[in-house]
Amino acid sequence: MNVNLHEFPITNKTVAVALSGGGDSMALLHYMLGQAKIYSFSVIAINVEHGIRGKSSISDTNFVIDYCNKRDIPLLTYSVDCKKYANENKLSLEQAGRILRYQCFYQAIAQKKCDLVATAHHLKDNLESVLFNLFRGTALKGLCGIDQNFENKIIRPFLSVSKSQIEDYLAKNAIPFVTDDTNFCADYTRNDIRLNLIPKIEQIFPDAEKCVYRFSQTAKLENDYLEEQTLKSMLFDKDSVKVTLPLHPALLGRATVLALKHLGVQKDWEKTHIDSVNKLANGQNGNKAYLKNGIIAIKEYDRITFIKQLDTIDEQIDFKIGTYLFNGQTLTIENASPDNFTDGFYCDRDKIPEGSVIRTRRENDKFTKFGGGTKSLSDYLTDKKIPSSERDSLPLIALGNQVLAIFGIAISEKIKVDNSTKRILKLTKENQNEI
Repeated sequence: MNVNLHEFPITNKTVAVALSGGGDSMALLHYMLGQAKIYSFSVIAINVEHGIRGKSSISDTNFVIDYCNKRDIPLLTYSVDCKKYANENKLSLEQAGRILRYQCFYQAIAQKKCDLVATAHHLKDNLESVLFNLFRGTALKGLCGIDQNFENKIIRPFLSVSKSQIEDYLAKNAIPFVTDDTNFCADYTRNDIRLNLIPKIEQIFPDAEKCVYRFSQTAKLENDYLEEQTLKSMLFDKDSVKVTLPLHPALLGRATVLALKHLGVQKDWEKTHIDSVNKLANGQNGNKAYLKNGIIAIKEYDRITFIKQLDTIDEQIDFKIGTYLFNGQTLTIENASPDNFTDGFYCDRDKIPEGSVIRTRRENDKFTKFGGGTKSLSDYLTDKKIPSSERDSLPLIALGNQVLAIFGIAISEKIKVDNSTKRILKLTKENQNEI
């Protein structure tokens, strides 16, 4: 078979073959056992019983257990309730099965029972995956087919091997296997593609498996490059993502998906979300696009910021000297010497009225800028080009609707240090993720 194990990080590792008992996985187990000494790795098997096919499913697992016991092959066994998981998470049985199966694989790796898991995906599986994604309206990434996922410790040695080669290998080596009867049930979308669509395609294009595999490899190469270019324009924070403009619509669409993922939306984003953000990029400053799960995209001068929409922040504490955790920020108010002015924000302690508080902004707030001139706080922040996404969390010193200081940004004319000042305070602000 056309398998090159040199490309896989298997030397001195324990490789667990995902073994369902079907022909593909049994062929992979046999092949990997035969190559173990040549490439200096050890082989075990891992079986996941999905709880879908009742006695038939349990029978397949028992076949795997018996086969491994007779040949002294170490075996890890897991049992999951696929139907329950699918119902609770509103997933198809196919989706639920895959999620639970890989959870078992990663659990085995995390528990150091193996270093890698090898699955028996082959050329026809890749063709099926590309077609499935294509008909669902995928972007380029969905056309990359099945990946060799080294980073997450999943390898697929048979990915460039045809189904007919695997069948020949099974026959030549007299390898026993069981047949999953759901493989012949067209009620499952992928099975329908495998049983009905692919045979018709192969009648017209006999080399469809290999041709689509070459295409998917090219798509992956180009997708990786576009992803790399997109990430150059992105800045990720815990609760936000900033994308620098201008950016080509193709890259901005990718940035939108990456931002949604970072903020917790792992699936079900739509082209309408990408279109909304592309439109936003050409719109006016301050415009917003409401996406999924409370995530908002905001046009902020030369960038778009993605944030999770939060409840209105309205914290308030009494103004006094000290250090405070306020709204995810560390605020410090301390005495300063008139002989030791350094970079920072300083004010006259005696000009701050009794009853002043530290709070976030409110409607009708006014600010008298340094040097004179009073305007609404909103207009002042616009003049200072403070991004909309940051304004509601800014800590202020205020009395009524008069804002006396904006931590990290400005001191009002009303409390500035002058020749009559006797007591000076220094105001500093640090975000928690900067400490």
